[in-house]
Amino acid sequence: MPPLGFVGVITLLIIAVTSCGLPLLGGGRDKGIDVASEPTVLTFADPAKIAGLSVATISSGTAKPHVHVSYPTLSDAPALNKRLKEELSAKARRFSEKTANREGLRTPEYNVDWELTAASRDAVGVRLRESRFTGRTWVDSYRTLWYDRRGEKVVDSTSLVSNIKELSTLVRKHLPSTAPVHAESVVVDPDLFDSLNFNTRGDLVVEFDGQESSPGSTGRVAVAIPRKEADRLLTTFGRQVRTAVAETTTRPLSATLDHNPTAVSELNGTVDCAVAHCVALAFQGGPGPYTERLLSTLSTHGARATFFMVGSNAAAMPGLLHRMREQGDLVANQTWTHRDLTLLSTTVIYDQIRRAQHAIGMGSGQTPALLLPPYGATDARVADVARELGLAIVQGNVDAGDVAGATPEAVVKRVLADARRGSIILMRDMDQVTADALPQVLDKLRERGFVFVTVPELYGSGRMMPGLTYSSPIVPTGVAPTGGLRSHQVP
Repeated sequence: MPPLGFVGVITLLIIAVTSCGLPLLGGGRDKGIDVASEPTVLTFADPAKIAGLSVATISSGTAKPHVHVSYPTLSDAPALNKRLKEELSAKARRFSEKTANREGLRTPEYNVDWELTAASRDAVGVRLRESRFTGRTWVDSYRTLWYDRRGEKVVDSTSLVSNIKELSTLVRKHLPSTAPVHAESVVVDPDLFDSLNFNTRGDLVVEFDGQESSPGSTGRVAVAIPRKEADRLLTTFGRQVRTAVAETTTRPLSATLDHNPTAVSELNGTVDCAVAHCVALAFQGGPGPYTERLLSTLSTHGARATFFMVGSNAAAMPGLLHRMREQGDLVANQTWTHRDLTLLSTTVIYDQIRRAQHAIGMGSGQTPALLLPPYGATDARVADVARELGLAIVQGNVDAGDVAGATPEAVVKRVLADARRGSIILMRDMDQVTADALPQVLDKLRERGFVFVTVPELYGSGRMMPGLTYSSPIVPTGVAPTGGLRSHQVP
C-alpha cells in the first residue's frame, strides 16, 4: 500500500516478534515476556506443522541490484502458488530493471520474506513484507493475500470487509493519539488496506506501510479495530478467516539453545585434509524444493557438504535438517531473511542471525557454528555479533554460477576451472540447475582426486574462531589460521 504521509515510524514489529515466541532482538536469551495484550500483535502459523508446505526463492545471485525473494508454496493450493510466483517475479524483475547502481552508494536491494497468519482447512493467509533499499534508506511495505480453500481462489485483503468507507472511518477513530499518521490520510482507497489480519481476540488489525526509515528500523504502523465494531464489516469469507486464525497452530514458544551441542558433521575426523585433497561444497539460500534431491545425490556419491540456511526456510522444513545431520552434512547459518547485514542496525543484525540460529537449532538439534553473510557482505559490527553468538564467518572462493537460467554444463565447467585444494565452493540451494549439475560436479572433481568434506574439516585440527572470517584456506595440521584472514593455500 502507499505510505500515509508518516512523520515517523512505530516499531511495533518488535512486539509482534516477541509475542510469537521468537528470540528478542536485543538479548542473548529468550525472556518469555508476554505482550499478547498489545492489540496489533499478530500470531503466525508454525510452518513445520503444515503438510505439503515448501519454500520457493527468487534470487539475483551475484548480480546487482541484490534480489532475494522467498514465498511459501502449498501442494494443495496451486492458484496461490501461481499468484505469488507471478506477482513476486514481476516485482523482482521490475526492481532489477529500473533500479540503477549509483557510484558512491551502497548496492540497492529488494528483499521479500513471509509469514502465514492463518492456515486452516478453510483459509490460508500469506503476509508478505517487501523491503527496498535504494542506496540510502530502507522502505518496508506489508501485504496479506488470502487463499479461500473452499473456492480454490486467491483474494486480496479487502475481500474480508464489505465497506471500505466504513473501515476508513473506524481506522481514523482508533488511531492512537501518538500515531504518526494524519487522520486525513486514511482515505477510501482499497490499496490502503492491502494487509488486513486478526489478532487472537478476533480484533481486525489493519497494517500500514512505513516510509523511508533509517537502516534497520521496521517502519510498521498498525491499528486494531475491536471485534464488536469490526463484526458488522466482515464478509462471509472475513468471518471464515477470523475463525481460521483462531484455529491455526502457532509457533511454539522458543527455548534457549544452550542445551544444543555445537553443529559438527557426524563424520567429522574421518578425512585428514593435511593429506587428502579436500574441497568443501557450501550450499546457500535454502532449504527449498530441491534440497531433498541434493541430499540424495550427496548420499549416493558418498559426499557431504555444508548447508548455510535461511532461517525462515529452515523453520518450515525441519525434516530436511534432521536428514542433513544424519547423513553427515553440516547445518550452518545464513541469517533469517537473507538481507545484506551491513545495511542494518546492530540490533537487527543480531536479530537476523539469532532468529536463524534458533530455527536451525530447533530443526536439527545442533547450534550452528558458521555464518555465511548474504552477498558476502560483512563489517566490524557483523563480526562483533558473530563473535557474541559463537559463529565464525565464511566466505567462499569458488562461485558455481548456478543461478536461474544457467545450464548444468556451464556450472560444471566453471567449478572445474576454479576448484583447487582447500576451495570452498559456493552453490545455491534454490534452483533446479544446481540439482541437475551436482552429480557431474561430484563425479568430475572426484576423478581429479578431490574429497568432499564440511568447511571446518578443511582446517584439520585448527579451530575456526568466532568473529573471524575464513575464506578458502586449507590449513595443515598444527598450523593455526592467521587471524581469520586468507590463509596459505596448500598446492
